[in-house]
Amino acid sequence: MPGELTVARADGTSSTLPVDMSLISETVSQVLEHRAGTPDRTVCAAWHRWLSGHVRLLAPIAVEQAPRWDDPQRMRLVEDTAAHAGRMLAAGLPADRHAAYVHLQELARECRGLLGLVLDQPGDGR
Repeated sequence: MPGELTVARADGTSSTLPVDMSLISETVSQVLEHRAGTPDRTVCAAWHRWLSGHVRLLAPIAVEQAPRWDDPQRMRLVEDTAAHAGRMLAAGLPADRHAAYVHLQELARECRGLLGLVLDQPGDGR
């Protein structure tokens, strides 16, 4: 069952969205988990679909609420992270299984970064 995420909107308001942060965290952990071998192409494709959905959900939220921090460096970090993740999604999953796994690990780290940026909201004392 998805949890709720309160999003700080750029216009100063906030809204609540159904976002399963636990599922996103579990996906990232699963992809980044240490393993002896490289997952097969079917597993990589499934992970790519999951991470793509998570990134497409989180990136616009992070970008929209970033101006509320009133911090140009933070805004640049959010925009750069979202842009890099977007380029990774546009590139797609490499055909080579080993390259695909490396791509997924990098995408998982970007997803984890976006999740952190979304959860660390202005004015919450963090």
